[in-house]
Amino acid sequence: MSARRESLKNRSALCLVVIGVAAGVFFLVGSASQQPAGWGAAYAFGSPATLQLPGRCGTETIVRGGDAGRSTVVCERTTWTVDGETRQGALYAYADQIERSSGALTLKGEARVLGERAYGEPETWLTFVHLGALTLAAAGLLGLLGSVLVSLLPGRRR
Repeated sequence: MSARRESLKNRSALCLVVIGVAAGVFFLVGSASQQPAGWGAAYAFGSPATLQLPGRCGTETIVRGGDAGRSTVVCERTTWTVDGETRQGALYAYADQIERSSGALTLKGEARVLGERAYGEPETWLTFVHLGALTLAAAGLLGLLGSVLVSLLPGRRR
């Protein structure tokens, strides 16, 4: 019986480590470059929306290894319509996705909305990393749940 408990304890510890690593990757990748945490996953799970941008947006410059990277733009007071319902919040996009034509700002490409935020299309690698981290965390949670359930079952008698 103690070997069974030790095995369950080791499996649970491994699952907790997997969950911790996945959560760390999810929140740290992107945020190290001043991008919102979970941008790739938020875009993947978000609903397509039509945006109306404000007159101007704030810009944050990203520096990677001494070279200038893509600038991100945060547009507060952006209005969007999803399923006939109009809402207002912040848009997160790359500066090269924002276009000024005849005095108005527009987003090139498709925007997606999740909660109170709208997102322009992130880089492909960012989406893969965020979705992979979520998948890994879900697998860790299922493993942890399975270990807890197995520990609650009575042991086999010989």
